[in-house]
Amino acid sequence: MIYVFLLLGVILLGIPLCRNKTGKMVYCVLAGIALFVPAALRRSVGHDYNNYGWMYIHSMSDSIEEIAADRTEKGYMLINKLLADYIPEYQWIFILEAAFFAVCVAVCAYMYCKRPYLGIAFFLTFGVYFNTLNFLRQMTAAFIILYAFRFIKKKRFGRFLIFVLLATCFHRSALVMIPFYFILKIKMNYVSLGVYAGLTAAFFVFSWQIIDFLSGLLVSYKTYTLASNGHIAFGVDPVYMFFFAAFFILAFLLRKRLAEKDPFNNVLLNCLFFMLLFELIGVKHSILSRLGVYFIVPAVLIFMPRVFEALLEWCRELSVSSAVKKKACTVAAAAVFAAVNITMYGLMIANSYNGVMPYRTMFDSFETEESR
Repeated sequence: MIYVFLLLGVILLGIPLCRNKTGKMVYCVLAGIALFVPAALRRSVGHDYNNYGWMYIHSMSDSIEEIAADRTEKGYMLINKLLADYIPEYQWIFILEAAFFAVCVAVCAYMYCKRPYLGIAFFLTFGVYFNTLNFLRQMTAAFIILYAFRFIKKKRFGRFLIFVLLATCFHRSALVMIPFYFILKIKMNYVSLGVYAGLTAAFFVFSWQIIDFLSGLLVSYKTYTLASNGHIAFGVDPVYMFFFAAFFILAFLLRKRLAEKDPFNNVLLNCLFFMLLFELIGVKHSILSRLGVYFIVPAVLIFMPRVFEALLEWCRELSVSSAVKKKACTVAAAAVFAAVNITMYGLMIANSYNGVMPYRTMFDSFETEESR
């Protein structure tokens, strides 16, 4: 129920508060705290929890020279080392990361969302919050990239590159974002969709040969090999891809309306598309779906609220001649949109998306083999 109450809380709290600038600020602070507490207090929640716990413990005995020689990204390992030298309890790395993610989400929602509760709600329903409970290093890199997106709008490649290089200190796969500075500027239309579809089809045909060549460049661990690693040999559950596809189709149909409001929405539409694309590719090779995290954060936090608002505006225009029809159409569109999001969120919880179920806290007692 913790995840259900979290979603209900950020929505019900946001509707009355987000009516003015002060209310938005208060809401974002409270929402950040709400996101922080479950993430900080969790214990053994998420597939990667134990890996990061062991990494923290091992860093206590590692020297700076050993960290420099380690294959794991140095930015994350240095933070681990500095914290572990003073605090032996590994729970603190999860507390620190939870604080970082919560602050980033709250600040982004305040800065870029007309109604911040929408951005934070989508952050939950699209499973991005669940990602922060697992991929600590890559999600840290993704949030660094998030704040680099403003340099695409300002056309400052140098500053964008600096943020990307900073992100690689936490996950080397962030290097993939360098060419996307230019790719994301390509206008999304039927021609570009056709080109992307052709390239994707070619990838599916020759994927094993391509991954064999690129796996060492696009992922962080040398153990991700064709012969030995299940993350490449197997794919992710395709069910979420269909939800992402539905949201992209809606955004694509509303692209002209969105572009009129803000030309940068075309870049964000591309983010939504590449989030879907990497999820699609991940159906065959799960590790490649992880590249989608660099696109899902801006697509969900910033763009999806704009898509929702554009949908409601379009519905009101369709029934402009009748106030009753206008209200009915708007309510129906909002209800369908909410139902799809809640269904996706419910499936993620029911399927223990990325190992987030059952939820347990650091205060819970754990049964050991000896006690049995």
